[in-house]
Amino acid sequence: MGVAAIPEATANSGVIILVGGPQYRAGSHRQFTLLARSLAEAGIASLRFDFAGMGDSEGARQHFDATGDEIIAAIDHLLALQPAVSNVVLWGLCDAASSAAINAHLHDKVTGMILLNPWVHNGDYSPQVKLAHYYRPSLRKADQWRRLFTGEIRLSALREFARDSIALLGRRLAATAGKVPPLTFVHRMLDGLRLFQHDVLIVLSQADLTAREFSTLVEHDAQWQSVTSAPSVSFYTVQGADHTFSQPAWRDEVAQLTIDWVKKRSGQVGPTA
Repeated sequence: MGVAAIPEATANSGVIILVGGPQYRAGSHRQFTLLARSLAEAGIASLRFDFAGMGDSEGARQHFDATGDEIIAAIDHLLALQPAVSNVVLWGLCDAASSAAINAHLHDKVTGMILLNPWVHNGDYSPQVKLAHYYRPSLRKADQWRRLFTGEIRLSALREFARDSIALLGRRLAATAGKVPPLTFVHRMLDGLRLFQHDVLIVLSQADLTAREFSTLVEHDAQWQSVTSAPSVSFYTVQGADHTFSQPAWRDEVAQLTIDWVKKRSGQVGPTA
C-alpha cells in the first residue's frame, strides 16, 4: 500500500521515497508526507509506500537488505502511473538508504539516489565511532570524571565502554593477522554502488552517530574511499541536524535540497516548493 503524489504537470524524473526502520510511509515527524507534497508542488511525482508487513501492507516483513523485489514493484507502479517519467531517483533514510544502495542498479530506470544517513552498523565501525565521538570527548571533561568516581555514571555505561574497546581491539588484531571478515550487507552496499553508474547524493546529519559511523567507514576503508570519491558521488551535511531531521528547518532544507538536485539532473526549470 502506498501513496502517489502526482502534480498536474510532471517532470521527466520521479522519486521513490523508501521507508526505513520500523515505521510506515508518513515517516518520522511526517517527513515523508511533507517531502512528497513539496515534490508535487515543484512538479515532481513521487511514490511512498509501506513495505510488506508494515503499516497498511500485508505479508511477511523482510529485512531491509531483502526488499529488492518490493522496490522494483514500486518503481514499475510509478512508471505505469506516470508514463512521462523516464528517470527515477531512489530516496532513503537510514537502512532505507542502505537498501537503495544495494538495489538501485537492478532497475534500468533508476538514474539517481539520495542517501540520507546510510546505515552501516554491523559491529565493524560502531566501536570506533563511539570511542572517537562519545567516550573520548566525555572523558576529557573534569565533570565526567567526578561523575565516574561518585557513582553517577551507571555501570552499564562502563561495561559498554569496555565492550566497545575490546571489539575495536579485536577487529584491529584480525586485520593485522590477515583474516578475511564474512560478507555483510555493507559489502553488498559497496558492490551496489560500484555497479550503479549514475549520480548519488549522500546527505549526512551533523549530530548523528549513524552518519558519523558512515563517515568513519569511508575514512578508513580504501574501497569505500574509491567508490565515494567518484565524480558522480557528492556529499552534503545538514548542520546541527539529528538522525531524522526532526526540526522544521532541517526537514525543509532536505526537501529543498532534494528538489534542486532532482531538477538539476533532469534539466527541469520552473517554480520550486
